Amino acid sequence: MSVTKPRAILAAAFSARQIAASARLAGIACLAVDFFGDEDLRDHAARCEVLRGHYPDGFSGDKLIAALTRLAAGDQPLGFVYGAGFEDRPELLEAIAERWPILGTDPATARRLKDPERFEEICREAGVAHPEIRRGAPADPAGWVSKKVGGCGGSHVLLGDAAPAADRYYQRFVSGDRVSMAFVASAGRTAFLGYSSQWADPSPQEPFRYGGAVGPIAVDADLDAAMRRAVAGIAARLPLAGLCSADFVLGTAGAVLLEINARAGATMDVFDDPARPLIELHLAALRGELPETERQAPAEIRASGLAWAERPLRVPAGFTWPDWTRDRTAPPAEFAAGEPICTVVAAAPGAAAAQALFHTRTRRINEILGSMAA
Repeated sequence: MSVTKPRAILAAAFSARQIAASARLAGIACLAVDFFGDEDLRDHAARCEVLRGHYPDGFSGDKLIAALTRLAAGDQPLGFVYGAGFEDRPELLEAIAERWPILGTDPATARRLKDPERFEEICREAGVAHPEIRRGAPADPAGWVSKKVGGCGGSHVLLGDAAPAADRYYQRFVSGDRVSMAFVASAGRTAFLGYSSQWADPSPQEPFRYGGAVGPIAVDADLDAAMRRAVAGIAARLPLAGLCSADFVLGTAGAVLLEINARAGATMDVFDDPARPLIELHLAALRGELPETERQAPAEIRASGLAWAERPLRVPAGFTWPDWTRDRTAPPAEFAAGEPICTVVAAAPGAAAAQALFHTRTRRINEILGSMAA
């Protein structure tokens, strides 16, 4: 009797665990490359490889393609799904596209999205509110931030008095609540998946370091309409494909679009659903199929984000990670102060309660590991 092999995808990201977990929910074999090779990536991926020593500098093209080639041997993967880590290197996506189909937004479009001047122009053409940008240092740095071209995760964002650099630009700071829209796109059309509220977990060196997100949340009807119009306007001008997110600030100026990430993102833990796995929605969108109905309000709201090491920490051999952690480093291991320890997840009937539980747990994992380092 012949056994049919499951569909397979190649994937790579700083951390590929969320992609692999969603693929497994969808019955798809994930052949994954990332920088950590955490225990739960190995649980979810059919096969995986780790590029040690590359985080946070980014992927080496030759080493990544070699790893993907080894993983693909003996399989006929549908193509390549990318997560965080390619924002500043579309040329690497182009090199991968010479070997396997890109399952997502094409490299040329990814390049345009992360070109500050081009994205500003697209927003202006679409009538979408977007903060003023400039390359030269502002005369008065108050009210400005400095961003790395193609940066992701918030750690690259500095205050406006940062020195100019060829790979950086300045953006007018917008006060308000950070809200991200998750959606899927296909041929100029979009389907809404949900909103999440996001927060920073600043450090002295990284004032806008990513903390986490909670969702799905409800927003004011007028703001909801404005954000949907903004996303539709961008999608009408750029061939976005598959899973995407749009980051807004909601303040006195209404909904202001900061950026669009055309890839599987950090809120997959918030929005993934065994009944509608996000990777399945992603692949369906590439075939021109979008969900006809929006997701029903879940019984629980989820929070997900990073626990950062408050001081040097040690994970001893034999350590069992709490069940509310993800991206679990295989022990023994050590973390320097300021490094991410793991992802923490929490769920509760409401957003405030889920976020509060998340913060309780991030403090708790620091306490647990801190007691072992004493």
